[in-house]
Amino acid sequence: MESFLVQIKNADVYVGGNQALRSLSWTMNEGENWAVVGNNGSGKTTLMKLIFGELIPVYGGEVNWFGNCEHTPLLEIRENLGYVSAEYQTNYDRPALGWEVVASGFFSSIGLHQTVTLSQKESALKAMSDLGIDSLGDTPFRQMSYGEARRVLLARTMVHRTKLLILDEPCAGLDIPTRERFLKTLEKLSKKRTCMIYVTHRIEEIMPCISHVLLLKDGEIVAQGKKDEMLQSQNLSRALGCSLSVEKNADRYWPLGIGLNTSAGK
Repeated sequence: MESFLVQIKNADVYVGGNQALRSLSWTMNEGENWAVVGNNGSGKTTLMKLIFGELIPVYGGEVNWFGNCEHTPLLEIRENLGYVSAEYQTNYDRPALGWEVVASGFFSSIGLHQTVTLSQKESALKAMSDLGIDSLGDTPFRQMSYGEARRVLLARTMVHRTKLLILDEPCAGLDIPTRERFLKTLEKLSKKRTCMIYVTHRIEEIMPCISHVLLLKDGEIVAQGKKDEMLQSQNLSRALGCSLSVEKNADRYWPLGIGLNTSAGK
């Protein structure tokens, strides 16, 4: 039996006094890539912060990582986790070259505040090479395009041989060509034994490498399971609160007709 990467049991989570997740139970096993799909406010980002250890469940809920059901120090957990989001990109406000941003992943810092060894610099450059962004090594981070900066932050997560990569709305703010380049980069990364959780409200972003889908609405799981079973019109309509028909093309799903006046989400 495969060991789990993340296991959540009966998690209730509050943010700012409001309940954001309700009795949520979910397990992600080794070898799986999950998409978490839901509208804005459905609890997607809260779930990711729970997995990353920024939030904790109440009333006896549990979160366990990497096959270990015992207490594990958060620092040890985060050595095996990577996190990419539009919010994090905005917060990375230190002057640095591309390779320095990537190397800062060794220290989980924004900017470099410690001496980088030759081996660490070589690892940072290799991570950039693996993603095809070698040319950005000596480019100031603040001078990069929005999409270039996102890919550099992705390379940053790779310097520790991340077991699990969390991508929270990673294509937010990207135009269509840049989005497609970024998704191809993720497809390439998925072949390097890094499992991922991809958070989105746009089903067309769900890549061929995604094996499972979790559908969220109002902090509760609507459905979860294998991708082809979850990305059916009935399930998506319930989760997104609209009448939605979809089409599969080139191993990706695309929305077709959308009806707004519906009781599908009730």
